[in-house]
Amino acid sequence: MLLLLFAWGVSFLFFMYPIGDPDFSQLAYWYEDMSDASDYVSYIDAHPLTDVFTMQNVIYILSVLGYIAVMHLIGLFYFTMYVCDLREVPLSKAPKIYFTRIWWMILYSATLMIPGLIVLAILPYIFLFLIPALYVRSGIVLFEKKDIYTATIQSFSKTRGHKLSIFMELSGIALIFVVIRFLVNMFLKSGSTGLMLVEAFLFSYFTLAIFRNMGTRFHMITTLNK
Repeated sequence: MLLLLFAWGVSFLFFMYPIGDPDFSQLAYWYEDMSDASDYVSYIDAHPLTDVFTMQNVIYILSVLGYIAVMHLIGLFYFTMYVCDLREVPLSKAPKIYFTRIWWMILYSATLMIPGLIVLAILPYIFLFLIPALYVRSGIVLFEKKDIYTATIQSFSKTRGHKLSIFMELSGIALIFVVIRFLVNMFLKSGSTGLMLVEAFLFSYFTLAIFRNMGTRFHMITTLNK
């Protein structure tokens, strides 16, 4: 409950007080006009990209990545506590397990951020396969004390036969989130504090729901593989 409240607070602050400029409408208009231009080079010379894509837009994108990273860390802490509970490990040990191993995952994620964004831009649908395949990697790092590269390989192996069911579970969670968010946006005024509070709660709740599901899957898969 405390983690949910903390994640809710972080999300609300991010939604209510965004860092940088979240308005990319001018960039969209620029792209549409460039697509209609007969000479792309001349159009770009006359209308530089920097006129519509400012440093404030860049700062906002970086802040979004930072928000995702913070929510991921919160989710992983909840994952650690939940798996400890499933394995009947005293919850007092969860912070030690988390803070001892999390640094390796942060370092690994940082080294893959730029290549990952490039892959996402070129082949976005590859993540439909990668997410289920890497679903138990965090648990292997945190609880089996493997290095991140070994954990990645073992995650591909351990999720064999589970990838489709993991994908279906995540799709179900995502569908429920989208439907609830759609209904909320129908009844609450766009940009209002009430909408920000509800959306922040939804993002926080469903983030922790995904990591709870990840914990359940990790415990089940590692128990079956013993």
